[in-house]
Amino acid sequence: MVILFFKIKKIKNKLEIIATHDKLITEIYNRLEMNKRLIEEIERAKRYKTPLSIIYFDIDYFKQVNDIYGHEKGDEVLKEISKLIKENIRKTDIFGRWGGEEFLIILPSTKAKEAVKISEKLRKIIQEHNFDGLNVTISFGIAELKENDDNISIVNRADRALYKAKEKGRNIVVYIK
Repeated sequence: MVILFFKIKKIKNKLEIIATHDKLITEIYNRLEMNKRLIEEIERAKRYKTPLSIIYFDIDYFKQVNDIYGHEKGDEVLKEISKLIKENIRKTDIFGRWGGEEFLIILPSTKAKEAVKISEKLRKIIQEHNFDGLNVTISFGIAELKENDDNISIVNRADRALYKAKEKGRNIVVYIK
């Protein structure tokens, strides 16, 4: 009976990881889990009146990586970026894949000014990293929680900031109030 309990618990843990983590084995959260965590963090920030910022970023010209070098190389780039980001954010930050080459970082207890600094640090790390002969850059959009925000409005604002970064030439950080 005890052995069966532990087997069931092990299977449950594996299923939980599959359900909440990116299937590419980047070892980061998937969009479903990120959205859940974002809602929780927004509720916490509003309840305790603490700041909250998000970083929304994507890989510049990622389609070209897949088209020129193949999807396997593209997957390697996604994994390496995930690893670099995880190594260079705080343990309290929440990081996951939002879509194809789009990622989200939730920064509890963080104002936009600090989120910009964190993004700039990450931008430089990625820009200077050698991706097995490839130069890769990322563009960032920052949003800070406003009183009337929900998970959709804050992500939309960060998305608009990301688009501004793309319009301004990519490989930059943009914050829109």
